[in-house]
Amino acid sequence: MTFTVAVPVEHQSALGGTLPDALRRRITWASSSPAEVVLGLPGAGRFAACEAWPGLAGAAALVRAGWDRHQDRLAMDRLHDLGRALAAEQDLDRLLERILAEGRALLRAEAGSLYLLKDSPRGPELLFAYTQNERVELPFRRVRIPITRPTIAGRVAATAQPLNLPDVYDLPPDVPYRFDPSFDRAAGYRTTSMLVVPMTDVVGEVLGVLQFINRVETDAQGARRVVPFPEDDEELAQSLAAQAGVALKNMRLRRDIEQLFEAFVDASVGAIESRDPTTSGHSGRVAVLTVSLAEALQRQVRGPYAGVRFTPAQLRELRYASLLHDFGKVGVREEVLVKAKKLPPGRMEVILQRLRQRGLELTLEALSRAWEEGLTFDPARLEALRASHHAEVEEWIALVQSTNEPNVLPVEVKDNLAQLACMGFWHWSGQTVSLLEPEDLVCLQIPRGTLSAAERREIEGHVTHTYRFLSRIPWTRDLSRVPEIAYAHHERLRGTGYPRGLVGDEIPLQSRAMAIADVFDALTASDRPYKGAVPLERSLAILESEAHAGNLDSTLVELFVQARVWQSLHARPDSMLPP
Repeated sequence: MTFTVAVPVEHQSALGGTLPDALRRRITWASSSPAEVVLGLPGAGRFAACEAWPGLAGAAALVRAGWDRHQDRLAMDRLHDLGRALAAEQDLDRLLERILAEGRALLRAEAGSLYLLKDSPRGPELLFAYTQNERVELPFRRVRIPITRPTIAGRVAATAQPLNLPDVYDLPPDVPYRFDPSFDRAAGYRTTSMLVVPMTDVVGEVLGVLQFINRVETDAQGARRVVPFPEDDEELAQSLAAQAGVALKNMRLRRDIEQLFEAFVDASVGAIESRDPTTSGHSGRVAVLTVSLAEALQRQVRGPYAGVRFTPAQLRELRYASLLHDFGKVGVREEVLVKAKKLPPGRMEVILQRLRQRGLELTLEALSRAWEEGLTFDPARLEALRASHHAEVEEWIALVQSTNEPNVLPVEVKDNLAQLACMGFWHWSGQTVSLLEPEDLVCLQIPRGTLSAAERREIEGHVTHTYRFLSRIPWTRDLSRVPEIAYAHHERLRGTGYPRGLVGDEIPLQSRAMAIADVFDALTASDRPYKGAVPLERSLAILESEAHAGNLDSTLVELFVQARVWQSLHARPDSMLPP
C-alpha cells in the first residue's frame, strides 16, 4: 500500500523538507485527490484532509497523523490476514513458525522465541518450543522451564501480564525476575529490548508466551539501531498473541478430536474382530492396501487417473472408511457371521443321531418281520442285519459329513441328499418324520461355500448396517465422506454388486480401490476356516479376471499389480492403524 499526499505543487517541496527522512522516502506526491492525505485541495483524504491550506506546520502535523493512521491500518490489515492464515493452518510446526515470523515483522523485532505451556508431574512448565534470529544462528534445544523459576517468560506465564523491557541487562533491582544471558554468550549476541506477552485462549487460559527481542529502526543513512518497543507495540503484540492463542487452542482441539476418532476407530475395529476372530486383521490389512493403492495412484502421470491427488485429510478419510468398512457385521447373527460349515452349529449332531437311530430301527423292523414269519431267533442273522444297516448308515453319515464342508457340491451328491431327505425315523411323538428338516436340506445343498441364500443376504446386509452406523457419527468436514466410501465397497462396475447395484462412475474412486483391496485380502488370507489361502499369483489372476469381466476397475487393478501394492503389508505390519 502506497502513502500518497495530495497538496498544491507549490507546497510540496517545502512540506517535504519539514518531514523526517524515513517518512519522506515513503511518500508519493500528488496534485489532486484521491489520496491518503489531501491538503489545500478539494476532495476527501483517506486518513486526513483539509481543503484550505493549513499552513506548513499544520500540514506537516496532518501528514504525520495520516501516516500514523496509515501504519495502524497496515498493522490491522496484517493482523486480520494473519488471523485468517493462522485459523487455516493445520501443521503445528508451521503454525508456530508463522506466529513468530509474522509477529517479528509486525513489531520490527530482530529475534523472537515462543514457549508453550505444558503439564508435568512437577506442575506446569514452559517448553522452549521455537526461536528465530535474523542475525545469528542461536544454539537451540527444546528445554522445559518451571514456571516457578524467576525467568522473564515464566513471570509472564504465571501472571498473564506482558512485560516491556527497554534493556534486559539493566533491570530494576526489585523486580522478581532475571534475564538469563547464557544464550547471548553462546551465540555472541546482545539482547537489549524485549517485549514479552502471554498467549491466551478466549477464556483467558495461558497457553504459552511470545517473546520479541530487539526492536530495530533504520535511520536516513540505512544504519540499524536497536530501540525499546513503544507502548503502541504492546497492544499490537497482545492482539497478535490473542489470535495466536485462539489458533493454538483450535489446533489442540482439532488434535483432540483426531485422537478421539483414532481411539473410536481402534475400538470399533476391535469390536468387529471380537465378533469374528477368524478374520482378525482383515480391516487393518484392507486399510493399508487401499491407502497404498491411492498413494500409488496419485503418482501416475498418464492414463485416465493422471492428475488425481489426495490431500492428507482425504487419505485419512479413506483409511477410516477402510478400517470401518465391515463394522456393520456387529449387526449380523453370530451363528451366520462365523459359520464355518454349511449346517448351523448343533444340527450335524442331531442328523447323525437320527441316522444311527434309523439303522437300529431298520434292524428291529427286519427282526420283527422274521418273527412274524415264524422264524426262530438266530444270533447270526441279527449280527448280519446289524452289520448291513450299520454299513448303510456309515455311508449316509460320510455323505452328510463331506457335504457339510464348504466345497463345491457335485450333482450326484445333490441327488443323494434328495434321497436322504425322503428317509424317516420314529419321532418321540410316535410319528415317522423325515431325517432332514427342510432347512437342513437347503444348507447341505448349498452349491459353494457355507451360506444359504438367506444367510448370504443377511451377511450382505452388513454394508447397509455399516452405512447407517457411520452416518450417525458427527464426522468433521474433512471426514464427511467416510460413510459414503464404506457404503460402496461391495459395488461392482457392471451393477452386479450390492446393496444398491451402482454402475460405473456412480461408485466413488476410493470405494473402487477399496473393493480391490478387500477381494485381494479375502483371497490371500490364511485364517479363514472355510477356505485355504489362495497363492499370490492365482489371486492376482483372479483380480485381473474380474477386471476383464468389468466388475473391478481395470486401471486400478493394473496399478495394484504393477506397484506391487501388497508389499505395503510387510512395510507396515502394524496395519490396524497405519500412521
